[in-house]
Amino acid sequence: MLSPTLAPLFEVSPLAHAVASAARNVRFQNRSAVTYHGPRNPNRHSHNPLRAGIAMRTVAQGAVLVGLLLFAFDSATAQTPPNEAKLGLSGSIGLGVASMPSYEGSPNRRTLAVPYFTLNYRTRDWGEVSFGQYGLVWQAVEAGDLRLGLVANPDAGRKDSKPSKMNPSPGDKRLAGMGAVRSSTEGGVLVGYGPFSLQARKSLGDRGHKGTQVDASVEWPLVVTDKVAVSFGAGLTWADKDYMQTYFGVTSAQAQASGFRAYTPNSGVRKFDLSVNAEYALVKDWTLQGAAVLTRLTGDAADSPLVARKSNPSGYLGVAYVF
Repeated sequence: MLSPTLAPLFEVSPLAHAVASAARNVRFQNRSAVTYHGPRNPNRHSHNPLRAGIAMRTVAQGAVLVGLLLFAFDSATAQTPPNEAKLGLSGSIGLGVASMPSYEGSPNRRTLAVPYFTLNYRTRDWGEVSFGQYGLVWQAVEAGDLRLGLVANPDAGRKDSKPSKMNPSPGDKRLAGMGAVRSSTEGGVLVGYGPFSLQARKSLGDRGHKGTQVDASVEWPLVVTDKVAVSFGAGLTWADKDYMQTYFGVTSAQAQASGFRAYTPNSGVRKFDLSVNAEYALVKDWTLQGAAVLTRLTGDAADSPLVARKSNPSGYLGVAYVF
C-alpha cells in the first residue's frame, strides 16, 4: 500500500508504510513528466527511510535468500514478457522530515530527519531486484497484472527507553521494564494482481519477534498533471501469536517490572491503515515527496495495556534525487 520509498518510516514506526510506496508506484520518468507503469508495490509492510541502518544488516541474509530462489524461478521467469518499465539500474536518494508515534499505540510522538534510498535493477527475463529501507525484494515474475516475488525485510525491534534523536528505532520511556525487542530480518513471499498485493513474512533466526505477518493491500495511483502524481492506499495486517505477544503482550515478569497488567493476546488482524502519497517534479531529476498515513489498531492489539492510542496519524515530507 505504501510506496517503497516512503514506507520504511511507518514500520519502524507506523509511518514507514506510506512514504515508501510513493517512490515505486509514483515515479517521475523522462525527468520532466510523470509516467506510471502499473501497480508495482512489492511490499507494503514494510518499509521506510528510518530503516536505512537496519536494512544494511539484512543484505547478507537477503542475498542468500534471493540467490537460492533465482535458480528455482529460472524456468518461470524465462517465459515472462518484459515489463514496460525501463531496464537497468534506477533509484533515488533523499532526505525528509517525519512525524510519527514513538511506537505502535503510543500516546507520544517523535519528529525525525530521515534519509532514505532505493536501488532497483530491472532485467528483461529475471524481473526486478530492489534494495533499500525495505531490505531486499526480488519481484521475479511479472506476467501481465500478475506479480510474484520474494522479500527479505528488516524489522526494527523496539526499545524500552526513549531513543536518541539520531536513532530511528521505535521506543519510549513509557515501556520501561518491558525489555527491548531485538531487530531482526523477515523473509517471505509476495503476490500481486493489478492494484492488489498480498505479502507473507516469517521472522528468520532467533532474534526479534520470531513470528509471522501477512499484509493485504490495495493502491490506486493517479497522475494529476505532468508534474504531480498521487496515490491512495488501504490495507490490513494479520499477525500470529508470537508477533502479538512480543509487541503487545505483557508477561508476568514484565508486569512486575513495568507496572502494566499481564496480558496474552491471540493471533488476528492487528491493524488497518489508509495512506495518501504525492510527488511533485521540482526541477530536472529532483522531486518533492509527501505522505500521510492513518493507522488504526484493532482486535487484541488494540486491547493491549501498552496501547494508549488506537488511532494514530503519521506524516512525511522530503526531497529526492531520482536517477
